[in-house]
Amino acid sequence: MKKVAIRAGVILAVVLACSMFFAQTILTVTTPKIKYVQVAYRRFEEKVEFTSALYFARTDKIALPDAAKTPITVDRLYVRVGDLVNAGDTICTTRLSDDFQKSVDDASDALVKAREEYMQNEVANIKLVDHTDTDKNETFREVNDAGAALAQAQSEILGAAAKLGLVLPQDAAQWAALVQQQNDENLTALMETTLVAQTRVTAANQAFLDTYATSKTKKELYDFLNRRAELQRTVDRAQNTLVQLVATSQAMTTVRAEHAGYVLALALAEGETYAGGGPAYELSATEDPPVLRVDVSGRQRVFATGMRAEIQGEFGPLRTEVARVVREGVDKKYLHIALSSELISQLGGVRAMLEKGATVGVTYRAQDNTSVLPAAAVRTDGSDTTAFVYVAEETDGGLWGGSTVARKTPVTITDRGDKEVAVREDLRYSRVVYQEDRALTDGGRVMEYVD
Repeated sequence: MKKVAIRAGVILAVVLACSMFFAQTILTVTTPKIKYVQVAYRRFEEKVEFTSALYFARTDKIALPDAAKTPITVDRLYVRVGDLVNAGDTICTTRLSDDFQKSVDDASDALVKAREEYMQNEVANIKLVDHTDTDKNETFREVNDAGAALAQAQSEILGAAAKLGLVLPQDAAQWAALVQQQNDENLTALMETTLVAQTRVTAANQAFLDTYATSKTKKELYDFLNRRAELQRTVDRAQNTLVQLVATSQAMTTVRAEHAGYVLALALAEGETYAGGGPAYELSATEDPPVLRVDVSGRQRVFATGMRAEIQGEFGPLRTEVARVVREGVDKKYLHIALSSELISQLGGVRAMLEKGATVGVTYRAQDNTSVLPAAAVRTDGSDTTAFVYVAEETDGGLWGGSTVARKTPVTITDRGDKEVAVREDLRYSRVVYQEDRALTDGGRVMEYVD
């Protein structure tokens, strides 16, 4: 009996051992295999890519108001969108309409007629002495010569000023100050000639009156002066009309940039007519350099000035930074990415950037330290408000020995990226699990997978 009892005990022990072995094998096969997360406690950081567009904070839309009365046809265009121009650079040359040319001819004829009537009044009232009294005859000739010289000088300076983009006003007394501001030697010389011609006209007129006064009665002199003033006003009106038409002609046949800047838009095309219905061209403001503008409206992250940025260039990323964070209206927010002249050149120039913009990567960095985990380790039950992680815990398994189980632990997400997630809770000393080979359950056994 003793031998039978021993044999039965051995058999029982073997069966129990085999049962435990197979049970452990089955448990090993069915238990989820996991890995542990290396939790980092730092400021969450992620590079976020955006599509950007070239942006100028201030621009000038420049119209040619005279074209509404005088439509022009563009002969030749000297600039394209994206070009950098200086003040006075030629935008285009044009042809004026036939109607405008007729108005110039009519104004010229009107001025000739007014001057003729003025001179007829002079001739009819002056008492010319015989040819031996040359002093009095010369005063009359000098009035004519001085007037012709002044008209020629004014015509020349009007044309030269218009070529520089300066339209002189009707009041000739303002010309000298405007010309001086241009700091142009040729224009200054023409202004000197005009001033000399004006002084000559004044002196000739005074000499003529002195001569007239010696040969007429006071009543005749009074009537003559009144008539003369009336005719002079007619001459002045006719001359001002022609001056403005000539200035308009000069300014409109050569359209020049009002100031320095990039050409951002053109409503002018060779062979087409422009009638002043809107801006002829658009220029960037001189003092505002361009930036790349990124729309971050609706994003919860707090972007800040100075954050690192990279622009995707043809040969690799180009480093820069966020220059400004700008709000527009109630719900629009933009990042302005700084651009240097070197960066603009490396990106193909303003023209290329206006056409296609650029891809910009902005490195977002949170303000505070948090627990940063792989995105796969942070789970949700449908929304970020119910986020949780599984944390490994050791339990006492009694006869079967200790085991590791996964406990569902709620967390609060502060930032979420494509690869990493930041949570407010400090998990540095917790064994957060992820990369399980099958679904986990709260309190279920897990086993670490060892390579």
